Formats: sequence, C-alpha cells, structure tokens
Amino acid sequence: MTFYVYISCIVIGLLLSLFFYYFKKKYKLHERSHAFILFLIVYVLSFELYAYFLVEQGEKNVLVYNVFFVIGETILILVYLGSLIEAKRIKRNLKYFILFFIAWAVFNTLFIQSPIVIFQQYTHLLGSLGIVIFCCYLMFSVFMAEKNEDAPLLSLPQFWNIAAILLFYSASFIYFGSLNMLWVLDDYYITILASLNRIFAATLYLIFGFSYYSPLIFSPKSD
Repeated sequence: MTFYVYISCIVIGLLLSLFFYYFKKKYKLHERSHAFILFLIVYVLSFELYAYFLVEQGEKNVLVYNVFFVIGETILILVYLGSLIEAKRIKRNLKYFILFFIAWAVFNTLFIQSPIVIFQQYTHLLGSLGIVIFCCYLMFSVFMAEKNEDAPLLSLPQFWNIAAILLFYSASFIYFGSLNMLWVLDDYYITILASLNRIFAATLYLIFGFSYYSPLIFSPKSD
C-alpha cells in the first residue's frame, strides 16, 4: 500500500467520523467516545503528514514516529480502552500499566534505544502487548455482557473499534517483534510486510470512522 492510499484511508475515516455528527443529532445517538476517536484520527493524520513532510525535506522522521506513534498513540489507545472498562480492578490495572509503559519508554529512551536514531521497537512491543491483552479482555466482556443481549453484536461501535485495534496491534506486535530477523530478508519481502502492516493500520482508521454508524445499519430498528 502506497503512502497516498494510506493517507486517503485516514482522510476517509476522518470524513466519516465528522459526518456522523449529522446522524448523531438527527437520530439522537449518545456515543460518548465518538469525539475521542475523532480526535485520535486527526492526531494520527497530523503526525503522518508531518513525518512525510520531513522525508520530502530530506530529514529523518524517526523521532516523530517514536514520540507520536510509539508513545503518544499507544497511550491514547489505552485511554480509550480504559473508558470502555467497567470493572474497577481492571481499570486500575490499566492505569498502572500506562504508568509502567511511560517509565519503560523513558528508560528505553535514556539507556537503550535513542529516539532520534532508531525506531523504539522495545517500547512499541510492550505497548502493543498491553493493548492486545486489554482488547482480549474487552472482547470477552462484549460477548458476555448481559446488557448487550438484546443488541446485535455488529450494532455495537465498541465491538468494531476493539476488533480493529486488536487486529492492528496483534499484527504490529508480530511485525516489529521479528524486525531484527526481517533485516536478513530481501528488500522486496520487507516491503511487502511493511505494506501489509500499513494495510492493517489503514483498516483501523477506516473502521474508526465507520463504527459509529453500526447502530443505524445493524440495529433491528433499521430493518
């Protein structure tokens, strides 16, 4: 997947999310997390464009990805997941994990992987692992929650978002976890794997934009 196609997918997700305000008002939908997801899409689009601008200027963009993707986006995703968790003990554990993740990011930055030289793979792996674990918990909660018995699973925006996050960060964990071994491969295969990772990312932001329409599409009331 080329960069322009990837950015186009993010823009489509952004437009879908913005246009949802019309339906939100018309059908009196109460989706508290929608504004946060919209902010997240804008956040990602901003740093992706800035990183591309740096490359066009002949400068390195690794620091941008380390700060805004590896650390910033990971924390934002964890905060979003935390907003979906109802169990106080799990919510508290997620807060502890965020603090641990920040401490590890600082330690990795100071003593292991310089953020201006190399992509901070070790920080990203810890963040991805945490996100995958909490996503699995939330997916189980969505399936088992009694309050959702009368609502089709596909009509729940949080189901779509959690599934998309789980898909991307599972693939991302595998990709960046094996990055050191991938360098021995031919550049052609590395490009294919990087493109697949970008496809998962594009899918994530498209689903972010689409997910809040799911109650209108899959709810029994729409029949």
